[in-house]
Amino acid sequence: MENNKTTQIQIRVSTQEKAEIQQKAKSLNLKLSEYILSLHQNKTLPLPPSDIERQTVKQVAQIGNTLNQLLIFIQSGKIPESTDIQLVIRAISLFIKLHESNDDC
Repeated sequence: MENNKTTQIQIRVSTQEKAEIQQKAKSLNLKLSEYILSLHQNKTLPLPPSDIERQTVKQVAQIGNTLNQLLIFIQSGKIPESTDIQLVIRAISLFIKLHESNDDC
């Protein structure tokens, strides 16, 4: 099978069909081309992430952003207030508890 992908395929679909195809690909965290090719290749498609998985990813991203901001602050030579550090520790603790409770289900 040729790995050099230089040829395009164009098809005509209705606006509604396009939106549905794009939404299905997005729900599976796939690019549109990946989604269509996986259908062609009869691949088993991944299950869409659950609401809990989406929330978990969002929370991890928020914690990561907060930690990055805190590290940038520290690297600039400033010392963060203890309340800021306590908030980060509390957020991480709550996330761990949430994750552990989801594992028990």
